[in-house]
Amino acid sequence: MQKREYLDLLTEKGQKFYVRREPLIPVYEELEEFLTFDHNMANLHFAKKMLFSHEIKANNQVEGYGDDLSVIESVIKKKTDRIKDESVRKRILNLYRGYQYILNHHKVDREHLKELYKILSKDLLDYKDFVRMGENYWNAPVYILRGGRLDTELDEGVDKENISKLMDSYFAFFNEANFPKTMTDEYIKSQILHFYFVYIHPYFDVNGRTSRTMALWHLLNTKSYPYIIFNRGIGFAGSNYDRIIADAKTTFDITYFLRFMLETVKLELEKESVMQTVASNSSYKLSGIDYQTLLYFFSMNGTKTVGDFVHFYNGFNDKKKSKEVFEEMILPLIDANIFEVLRYTKKMLSDDLPNMFIDLNPALVPSEEEMHLKRLKVFQSSKK
Repeated sequence: MQKREYLDLLTEKGQKFYVRREPLIPVYEELEEFLTFDHNMANLHFAKKMLFSHEIKANNQVEGYGDDLSVIESVIKKKTDRIKDESVRKRILNLYRGYQYILNHHKVDREHLKELYKILSKDLLDYKDFVRMGENYWNAPVYILRGGRLDTELDEGVDKENISKLMDSYFAFFNEANFPKTMTDEYIKSQILHFYFVYIHPYFDVNGRTSRTMALWHLLNTKSYPYIIFNRGIGFAGSNYDRIIADAKTTFDITYFLRFMLETVKLELEKESVMQTVASNSSYKLSGIDYQTLLYFFSMNGTKTVGDFVHFYNGFNDKKKSKEVFEEMILPLIDANIFEVLRYTKKMLSDDLPNMFIDLNPALVPSEEEMHLKRLKVFQSSKK
């Protein structure tokens, strides 16, 4: 029987959440091996590059928002003339300012969380919601939508009388000083914090984004920079995220949630490593949109035609027509010899745009084995 490691994190009825380390060992060792191979992400420059603006998109995307990366970059650069929806601008700007806050503040306690939450939730809550806030947390029952859907059974946050006590445990765990650990250990701790914050659900809204931002805060404080990209793995995993959290709440076993978060971030690290290799081996300077194009290409399953790419893109962004996506995202990488057109299909995507199979130029990236890739298949064709 696998040994349980009980955590100093209680349910509101007094049971302790626990972790079983044995199921985590394979992916833990896989991550440690990979980080020994790839050192390019283990620096603050990489973390800042990801936080602004790809992780803003990923954190909001988990909540079901499909803001295009170009829109996010426009908000950050204060070029918002074409953004008509004020709520879009606010949620992007709030995360941008929240990430700036956690970069510049290292102390994590009740007061600093209060300041961070004010930033993340600014102008996103109704006045009646503010009225029902206590000094630090929500002062009323909270009902939680799974994936923002009204057709699923509502979950309920912990009783308002228990929030403060459980949050004290959260901060104690956050600030617990142990012996030196690997970055992967720190990532595991960040995801325990992520889960426990979601479990407590101390606010009426913006709990998810706050929980994941707190996890990012721990990663920044411990200089575990490669793991900054964990949010985007959640977005690509679909409904599994909500389901696994719900299971952990009822069983008190966080093991499968942690394994899920370890496996998804490992895949994202492999994608990131390949994208950096492509950038270094090409004379073409990749833009933020180019990185997003490559990210989506590597995240697709099955065949990879332009039509498939457009469908995938529209699943994570406000919808665009096929020709617009092709001209903005695919065509520049074909012209730069990063993508190759393998062959055309008989289907037309528009009056003058045939559908086509595309693949990565094999001259830009070594084989999967040389890149230490275990979860990502880089090439679609057999041509290498």
